[in-house]
Amino acid sequence: MENISKYTLFFCYALMIYVALFFYPKWNQTKTEATLSWDVSGYYMYLPAMFIYKDLKHCGFRDKIIENYTPSYVFDQAFIHPKSQNYVMKYAIGQSILMSPYFFIAHIWASNSSSYPPDGFSYPYQVCIGLGMFLYALIGLFFLRKILKIYFKDSTVAILLVAYVFGSNYLNYTSVEQCMTHNTIFALYVFLIYFTILFYRNNQFKYAILIGICSGLATLIRPTEIISLIIPLAWNIKSFTDIKNRFSFILENIKYYLLAAFVFGLIVFIQLFYWKYVSGEWIVYSYQDQGFDWKSPHTFDYMFSYKCGWLIFTPMMILALISLFFYPKSDKFQLGILAFIILNIYIVTAWSIWDYGGTAGRAMIQSYPILAFPFANLIEKVNQKIWKKVIFYIFFILFLYVNLWWTYNAHRDNIQVSNITKRYFWSVIWKTKADDFDKKYLDNKHSYRGYPTKFSTIYENNFEQDSSKNSIEFAGSKQIKLSKDLQFTQEYFIPNSGHLEKWIRTSADIHCTEKEWDIWSQAQFIVRFYKSDKEVQTNYIRIQRFIEGNETKNIFLDARPPKDFDKIGISIWNANSNKELFIDNLKVITFNE
Repeated sequence: MENISKYTLFFCYALMIYVALFFYPKWNQTKTEATLSWDVSGYYMYLPAMFIYKDLKHCGFRDKIIENYTPSYVFDQAFIHPKSQNYVMKYAIGQSILMSPYFFIAHIWASNSSSYPPDGFSYPYQVCIGLGMFLYALIGLFFLRKILKIYFKDSTVAILLVAYVFGSNYLNYTSVEQCMTHNTIFALYVFLIYFTILFYRNNQFKYAILIGICSGLATLIRPTEIISLIIPLAWNIKSFTDIKNRFSFILENIKYYLLAAFVFGLIVFIQLFYWKYVSGEWIVYSYQDQGFDWKSPHTFDYMFSYKCGWLIFTPMMILALISLFFYPKSDKFQLGILAFIILNIYIVTAWSIWDYGGTAGRAMIQSYPILAFPFANLIEKVNQKIWKKVIFYIFFILFLYVNLWWTYNAHRDNIQVSNITKRYFWSVIWKTKADDFDKKYLDNKHSYRGYPTKFSTIYENNFEQDSSKNSIEFAGSKQIKLSKDLQFTQEYFIPNSGHLEKWIRTSADIHCTEKEWDIWSQAQFIVRFYKSDKEVQTNYIRIQRFIEGNETKNIFLDARPPKDFDKIGISIWNANSNKELFIDNLKVITFNE
């Protein structure tokens, strides 16, 4: 079929538009799920500070915005500069520049509306910024297709578009989280490649200017994108001989490169000017205690951790990485592309917060336009033989499923898809809803699915004889209370009689007055195994994963006892929460099933 990539592009657009407008429109959400929340609110904060409140230095509006809209729970979008005592924005200014046209549209709307305050965070700002940044995604994908068609077959381009939109986290970060920087830098890299191609076809000042703008904006959004300069400098270099020729070419056409460098520097200077204005210093490291572990990058964890690994949750990009092994032998090989990809992976995985807030794979998205070249080359290579096609497309389809499964569940409450474990992942990957047995794997490596029919009871405690400070009368019986002031139960010990089976299950009737939503403050039901008072194994679950507010429920956790221990200790810790729990009927059974 002729122009199959054109129809594929429309098909991809249809999915992206459906996800953005109907599946999960961020602008219809509130608080930390809204468009302008978390990191995005930090990128954006320059605009209301400058144009609405005219208060870049002190951000005096901050408390009111946090109180009214809760884009984050505390004002961490900026920090107090020690020397000047002024606020300095954490994130670079570049993303706000690309947001600015839509900000001004929103501000005109809100200023002429009786329904929405012109405060920078009401609905007009949420929807205009969201839709505007989504537009960048649509344009970027259009030009990516245009570029790839220069080098690859139309059918190859179609397959790659499907791989990216249906099969990678590009879908989520263009259609749902479209205001994150990854979407805009992706588009900037597409334009950078496009203008670089045009420049080397026909040296013109306008292309030099556009190259400087694209690299400058990318760097102004994320300073590490200064590596984007590799693309125009090393484009079409295939060998070390080409490097020598490129130096000669640069010297012969130095005026174009100097112009591009001037434009690049002019754009980057915007950030320096801002720092000088608010802090009195030309250079400010705004990430404070965060940085790079250059000597020990977290490459394996970044890619393969079940917590949030890039290749675990976007396995389609395994194929893209495999393509790198075949790329150097291709007639389409470019040394600059390979160098960029390797250097980018190193930089991304060297960041000390390697999980990027539980969504590690997002940091690679902006490099997908460059990865598209070796990836498309692999697609053409496997399409040459039937047996290669069969193997490739079996995995291709499986990887499509994983991404669509992840994207769906990332915005539904049925299955948790970040900060998880290997056992949990493989327990839920083919499901649309996680049950309580699956959820046990989020914290506990042991979980027996089902309810044993043959078991022995080795411990029971109804707390009627308990005299600890936690003991209270509740609902007609003595129970153990946990609260802000009562954080721990005592530890209840069971000696090892030597007659335990393969499993033990510890349970209690627990009443939750108000649910604790903060995962790190959810109460922990803990079973410890000791040998000579030394802890040899610990199993625990977070209680509020399994219970709602104003609910009483029998909660249990399982453990497979270690080979050598002399006693078991059972306790519950309220994890510094101020929410109340009431515990009754603690029971331990052992079984073989």
